[in-house]
Amino acid sequence: MKPKVSVITTFYNSVSLGNFVHRAMDCLLAQTYHNLELICVNDGSKDETLTQLKMYAEKDSRILIIDKPNEGTAQYAKAAGQDVATGDLVMLFDHDDLLSADAIEKGVQAFTEKPALGMVGMIVKTVFPDGNIKNIYSLHQPLDTESAFIPHQISGEDALRLTLGRYDFHFRGIYRREVFQKVSFRFTEKLLNADEIVERLILKNVKLIGSCSGIYTHFVHPDSSAKSFNIKKTDLVVTDMYMRSFAKNHGIYNERKEVFELVAYKNLIDAMKAFQHFRKELPAEESYRQNERLRTAFREIDRPVLFKNFNGFIRFYHQILLSDYNLFSRFYQIKK
Repeated sequence: MKPKVSVITTFYNSVSLGNFVHRAMDCLLAQTYHNLELICVNDGSKDETLTQLKMYAEKDSRILIIDKPNEGTAQYAKAAGQDVATGDLVMLFDHDDLLSADAIEKGVQAFTEKPALGMVGMIVKTVFPDGNIKNIYSLHQPLDTESAFIPHQISGEDALRLTLGRYDFHFRGIYRREVFQKVSFRFTEKLLNADEIVERLILKNVKLIGSCSGIYTHFVHPDSSAKSFNIKKTDLVVTDMYMRSFAKNHGIYNERKEVFELVAYKNLIDAMKAFQHFRKELPAEESYRQNERLRTAFREIDRPVLFKNFNGFIRFYHQILLSDYNLFSRFYQIKK
């Protein structure tokens, strides 16, 4: 019997943001692979998203709807789907993305041909809202076109290394159930990108990752919660602190330490800019909490490693800026 694939899709105001309910559901229902469990998580939408999802569920018994209040971050919506998934294989699918009609079928075929695989990644084509292509990747390998795909594999540990600091490993695809369920998306702290921490923890627990020629088209939106300018930017420095400690404890920090510290420093600057912009709107207790977050992140930047990214005056400039937290904070308070 063909394995069942649970596809978890999270929806939030998907009607008002675009015609995403119809687009996502039509895409999933058009898959050439049919043994699917389509788990649709309505994450507290305030528009017609739930109504439209129910219309689809009435027509196809494979659709399961979870209606939950919004808890502020994507991790809990994914966790809600993770809790009920019963498939032998599991896939995460964003409401505003697209799949080639044969994507899931090709992913399942890769698992069938190579039982040792814990994950199978699709070709990831990242596209701007205007239709221009940003890049095309198969796992860690860049492609000029989708037709340039050649099947390949990578270990979970090597893939994990390639996510430190900057994502040089591009995974959109299917997990074996036991791999996906190993780490809960109910991460202990509510963070803007806690789901990225969970994805990395999953990589730590998988031995081998394969690839297939199914195409996952991922759309990048400048106004998304992860890209927009808001106080949640300070969550990024917390994630960086967690990942720095994690990488050091697991012996995978040194290989990527320079790029890691450079990205962590850029995130710290963005977070400080957001804090200075919004601090007058914050209650005193919250302002103190955010400031202490930034102070801790400032302290933990590995300066000797970071400064290897700079030369001459630019290096001297950042050395001065990072010499004192109050100076750093005051600089961006004035610069805003």
